[in-house]
Amino acid sequence: MVRKYTAKELEKMPTISEGQADDLKVEKKSKYRIWLSRMTIEDGMPYNNQVTEEKFDSKSGSWKTVREYRG
Repeated sequence: MVRKYTAKELEKMPTISEGQADDLKVEKKSKYRIWLSRMTIEDGMPYNNQVTEEKFDSKSGSWKTVREYRG
């Protein structure tokens, strides 16, 4: 598993790609991705600055969420 990043650390990084509600901040060897949400509690999120980690599942050929946490 990848180390936990803070929202401040991720905000300082360049955005690799923009999703509908999140910014892709880290991509490691096309196997791990880390997203920082642009949504807030007011938008219905459990907390502000949610970080989502994904891992590529080669069996299914899709990205799977590994963990989500407050940035």
